[in-house]
Amino acid sequence: MLHAPRTANTTADRLTWGVIELQVTDLDRAVYFWTTALGLIKRSHTGPGVALGTDRSTLFVLHSGAQTPVAAPYTGMYHAAIGVRSQSEFSRMLARLLFLEVEVVPTDHLMAKSLYLKDPDGLEIEVTYETPERFGHYGDMSRGLTLYDADGRRHSGRGPLDVAAELAHAADADPMDPLASDSYLAHLHLKVRALEPALDWFEALGFELNLKLDAWGFADMGAGAPNTHRLAMNIWAGTNRPPAPREMAGLLRYELIAQGSAPVASPHLRPDGDVLRGTDPVGIPVTVRPGGPDVSALS
Repeated sequence: MLHAPRTANTTADRLTWGVIELQVTDLDRAVYFWTTALGLIKRSHTGPGVALGTDRSTLFVLHSGAQTPVAAPYTGMYHAAIGVRSQSEFSRMLARLLFLEVEVVPTDHLMAKSLYLKDPDGLEIEVTYETPERFGHYGDMSRGLTLYDADGRRHSGRGPLDVAAELAHAADADPMDPLASDSYLAHLHLKVRALEPALDWFEALGFELNLKLDAWGFADMGAGAPNTHRLAMNIWAGTNRPPAPREMAGLLRYELIAQGSAPVASPHLRPDGDVLRGTDPVGIPVTVRPGGPDVSALS
């Protein structure tokens, strides 16, 4: 099932990601990796765990408590994506990872350029630079992922990036500077039990379907801005898999921020003071907060 590119006039998302909280086996080791490899900084934080983000906002909170690293085949987080807002910052992050000899997979998704890496517990992280202007249209994806760029050229959507060309954009930058202040949480990619019920659940929150590839066991959703993806899900480990054990490293909970004046009216959420709370199809607690200045900061 394929949906055409959206033509909505909106330029902003109805929902954005707030703080994502993760459980790790060795908190000190994890904090060292996330701050060193990704340039995140520690943020002041009154609750449990260690808050990490930019000098402007908190993106993640890491908690101790896991006894085992990530292992298959369970539902839960596939990866979390940190978005950067410029080619130069994306290239600088690539230079940083290469300089630190962190194993990284630079990938061209056409709608975005991405860097994939894993932390010491196997938690997958994506650094992404969204380039929706490069996208033209979808092709026949009955046999696989096929896209066309704005000039009509066919694109796999999963090809390697030209590393040398990417690094040229960061020639004068210091790779060890902290992550740029305007970086943000771009999307969350989940491993789910089945696509349809998960899509229904998130559509009730305000996400909308970009495309659903039954043969590939994958679906992608947006939240308003054209040709961007804010939520993905897959059943690549098989259908009806159980949730990750409590003692395993992984996703503990996350926030969504409702932007604009339209309230979220999902039957899956219950009011709790100024926020809405619920449990997503993977069994992860979710909080929806109203938008406002620095809504992702915990300090």
